Amino acid sequence: MAPPTVNTDEDRRRIGVFMRQYLQMIDPAELTYPPGQLIKSVDVQSFLVDHMFDRRRWRLPPARYSFRVMKKLISIITVAISNPEQDELSDKLMYFFSLELAASGKGSVEEKCAVIYTAPCRNVSPQLTIFEAPYLLASGGNTGQRTWTAALYLASYLFRDGRQYVENRNILELGAGVGFLSIFCAKHLGAKHVLMTDGSDAVMTLAQENVEENKVDQIVKTEILRWGDSCVDDVLQRGQNGCDAMQYDVVLAADILYDPQDFPALMSTLGHLFRRWPQLQVLVSTAIRTESTFKSFVDACLENGFRIQPVHIQAEQQNEQIGFFHSTFDKLRVCVVTMPPREDSPSSDTSLDSAIELLELLL
Repeated sequence: MAPPTVNTDEDRRRIGVFMRQYLQMIDPAELTYPPGQLIKSVDVQSFLVDHMFDRRRWRLPPARYSFRVMKKLISIITVAISNPEQDELSDKLMYFFSLELAASGKGSVEEKCAVIYTAPCRNVSPQLTIFEAPYLLASGGNTGQRTWTAALYLASYLFRDGRQYVENRNILELGAGVGFLSIFCAKHLGAKHVLMTDGSDAVMTLAQENVEENKVDQIVKTEILRWGDSCVDDVLQRGQNGCDAMQYDVVLAADILYDPQDFPALMSTLGHLFRRWPQLQVLVSTAIRTESTFKSFVDACLENGFRIQPVHIQAEQQNEQIGFFHSTFDKLRVCVVTMPPREDSPSSDTSLDSAIELLELLL
């Protein structure tokens, strides 16, 4: 989507990426703003207002966010205008800027708002709306109330190259948070059934709202599941609408490797799932913030007899992304955890060799 006065594919791409980043509420300081020579046109400014800042038409980011974006846009346009008789700041842009200014003092970083995520596709792209607190920091037990980098990274991979993990399959997500990944799999990747779980009641309440907002409640079910609990089977049965015969094919787990103290409980839950469904594949996506934490996870997997292998992904640089925008500051990695057949279970020496090889590949 681009104004009719924009003639080149590159300019259309710039405007499209900018709009997608804005709807995803990327930090205003990190947005890829279109060049001043492009947006100094009154027609282009009018288009941006109609599609990004007119609250009568769209569900938009909070005013405090829009105000910062508009302020930067106006600065870029002002610098670019060399002939006021040909180009100018449009009255429409300034009017809506005044509205955002008046409302910008309301709200807080804890406020939930609608974040619109667009899949990385150049043409008409799948979108989903997630209510979350996008600027919430990871503290005080609130990590589940926003979508984190590794979930976006995994979703990008599944959309482009990993649909075989999801399409027409039964999916279980651990540590689902507000539900971005589960909802995307159900809404746009053809998952047959998705059980979304998290250990927080408040987070699962918000996740259920997101399920209903995206109209996937016939496919996605939400349940409280705390790792290490003995009631895993009860949770699974409720999530299957009481259908004992359902077999899960894939477990998704994104941005769950924060604290090594949680790993014994996580291993207990994974072990229970593998005993019930030995062919299960567990896709783990993580931002490697500290190598020691990730090494602890690898060691825990091997000590429990699991096999862990890297998924090779051709990662994009941040300035190449066209959807599901995410930081590449931290190393982002995806691996598959499985339970090898008993006769193939590795010896301790093989496990050590595998761990060294895996860490060399992943770190």
